[in-house]
Amino acid sequence: MTVMHSNGDIPHATDVPNCTADLSIEDVKQELYNRHHPSLTFLDIEAHAKTIHKIRTLKQKHNVVMLGHNYMEPLVFGLSAKEEQGDSLGLSMYAANTEAPYLIFNGVPFMAETAKILNPSKTVLVADKTAGCSLADNFGAEDVRELKSLYPGAPVMIYINSYADAKAESDICCTSANAAHIAKTMPGDTLIFVPDIFFAQNLEEELRGEKNIVYPGKDNMARGAVCEVHEKFTLDDLISIRESFEIPKGHAHRKLYAHWECRPDVLKEADFYGSTSQIMKDIAERVAENELERAFVASECELTSNLAQEFPEVQFWTACSVRCSHMARVNLNKITNILEAIDQKADISEFEITLSPEIIDKARAPIERMLEASA
Repeated sequence: MTVMHSNGDIPHATDVPNCTADLSIEDVKQELYNRHHPSLTFLDIEAHAKTIHKIRTLKQKHNVVMLGHNYMEPLVFGLSAKEEQGDSLGLSMYAANTEAPYLIFNGVPFMAETAKILNPSKTVLVADKTAGCSLADNFGAEDVRELKSLYPGAPVMIYINSYADAKAESDICCTSANAAHIAKTMPGDTLIFVPDIFFAQNLEEELRGEKNIVYPGKDNMARGAVCEVHEKFTLDDLISIRESFEIPKGHAHRKLYAHWECRPDVLKEADFYGSTSQIMKDIAERVAENELERAFVASECELTSNLAQEFPEVQFWTACSVRCSHMARVNLNKITNILEAIDQKADISEFEITLSPEIIDKARAPIERMLEASA
């Protein structure tokens, strides 16, 4: 596993303002340089400033909300205003409160589907509709129905990282931040959790003695899935990282973070585990208390790239070879193509997320139940 060092000894980043009126390409370049982002090189900035300027100009001209997922590479992530950045559900909920006619979701299609479900009257667009997800692609509505037939009467809790047709067959959704809480609110002693097998095993351990968590492959032949990014992290990797970068377990100011989607033994080795938002919150709280000097995040490498800009006080290390190939399909040129099509009033069907009214209604119900249970 290739590991990259992000220098924590850099000035605080400068946010890119949302207003683009009269902003020149040279202004854009200067803003990018002012970020002092450890992963943005001179060549990156000089090569892409013109494209970024065009994107920002067209975004403002057509009142486009551009939702940026935390796993986007820095130049793409920086296209979104601070309030437009976050995880897939948070972004979809934010979009529900905007009057903008166009929503461009810089993420993968299942995320954009959730935005469409919560915003059915808006035009939701994604840069590459062929970008997938190892969790969502390998689990669908038929797989939910199979598990329901094996465990009749047991409620189904589905991870938000799934397509609308699978959500439509489920009772309630969850995110990695609220899964344990949502599970406890469900009736009965048995709960079906889909589709993430590692997440299910971690949830099973978390709720041992409280809920019987049933999942694909546990005493059944049902098909499940794992995240192709988080599955790459092994216990041996984390032990090696601790030794190589001097992050001993229990150190007061050096922490190793892991995501719920990692293997159970990886979570046990981590100093802190949780969702992306929970990891970011823990980092922010420790930084505010001047209690974090070094960190490794066992997750998508671009998350760490973006954390390095937000928290320049921290020396971040990341596995730069562990990158989501699907998220990486979203790039500046493809985003430009969407905006040019809008500007020219051309056909946008290759970018637009469409769902039938029936699927929207059925998939919306488990999402709304989750939101009610989380209130």
